[in-house]
Amino acid sequence: MAMPLENVKILDFTIMMQGPHATQMLADMGADVIKVERPNRVTGRIDQRYGETGTYGQEGGDHSFFSATFLAHNRNKRSITLDLKTETGRKIINRLLKEADIVYSNFRPGVMARLGLGYEDCVKVNPSIIYVLASGYGENGPYVNRPGQDMLAQGMGGFSAVNASADGRPTAIGFSISDLMGAHYGAFGVMGALYHRAETGEGQEVHISLLDGTVAAISESALHYLNTGIDPIRSTPGHACAYIPAPYGCYKTKDGFIAIAGGGKLTGLCKVLGIDNLEEDPRFNTGPVRDENRAEFESILEKALAPKTTDEWLPLMAVEDLWVAPVNTLGQVFSDPQVLHNDMVVTIDSPIGPIKMPGIPYKLSKTPAQIRMAPPRQGEHTEEVMASIGFSPDEIEQAKQDGAV
Repeated sequence: MAMPLENVKILDFTIMMQGPHATQMLADMGADVIKVERPNRVTGRIDQRYGETGTYGQEGGDHSFFSATFLAHNRNKRSITLDLKTETGRKIINRLLKEADIVYSNFRPGVMARLGLGYEDCVKVNPSIIYVLASGYGENGPYVNRPGQDMLAQGMGGFSAVNASADGRPTAIGFSISDLMGAHYGAFGVMGALYHRAETGEGQEVHISLLDGTVAAISESALHYLNTGIDPIRSTPGHACAYIPAPYGCYKTKDGFIAIAGGGKLTGLCKVLGIDNLEEDPRFNTGPVRDENRAEFESILEKALAPKTTDEWLPLMAVEDLWVAPVNTLGQVFSDPQVLHNDMVVTIDSPIGPIKMPGIPYKLSKTPAQIRMAPPRQGEHTEEVMASIGFSPDEIEQAKQDGAV
């Protein structure tokens, strides 16, 4: 079955997460992503991608989170190793550039140019190239030379502020959300650049940064603050968004927690809980006064929730069409019937055996994205890629002996 990007070739000079996840998204849509790596060095991580002994995730084997990081963001890619300081390495990369549609990197600003692979260098070889530079803070400006990393972007870009705990302490979100936002915005920018090139024949530069992706992602909180000057203050631990009146958060039940987004259906919630209608109580009858008395309101709520388990409450609340859901552990997430129905847990074959990972979230009816390949071994496809651009077996062998690949 045809895939949307199956005729698109991407040279992937990415490390860590922001860049690799973006190119993986494009690879899932059919792009031929060639990951360019240095010989004898694992890109972006201190240990082997499948674990130091090649037993990641196996009983009694390696359980390094660094392996999970690489494996989660590099499926559907081919890997080649090149020493760009050698004449043969430059020859190989120039041939690849001539056939490429996109160059994608997320090194610090200036690194690609020092490698002789800046935008101006690449357009000399391929005038219609789409050239993506993903960075920490932007390609210029006062922070251009600072190290960029997800935790830093969360702090600088507002995620930690809007996620602050009840005592006001800024709190990072428990996964690399700034990296992922940078990846998603970067991949979306690529799609726009591809459409423009299809219409005009022109390539262009695409810039995305962790900081910009983070600031853009706090959209409604940002707009509210910019126009009112009101800081988000979460006065209770379970409340999810300081700008939205309670109940809006995760509340304790007999055996766990339940997520409730029910400010508009408070009467129905009180009915199910078997308590007095709090909408008739002057302490809680409007959003603003509930915010003023949020701790007391949530204490009443959790006292009423305490006698039953989350699973016992859910069907009772469904009768009133309340907006509720279980707060799942990861074990519960990946055994949830809807998650499984949506093919969001998949198993792929890898060099060390089956590996489970999240599936592809977007479902295209005519040209569906597909998981075709496991994350590659370093340099796994070097010979294959070199042969595809005209290098003979003897030339490939010589490149190996010279240390160019």
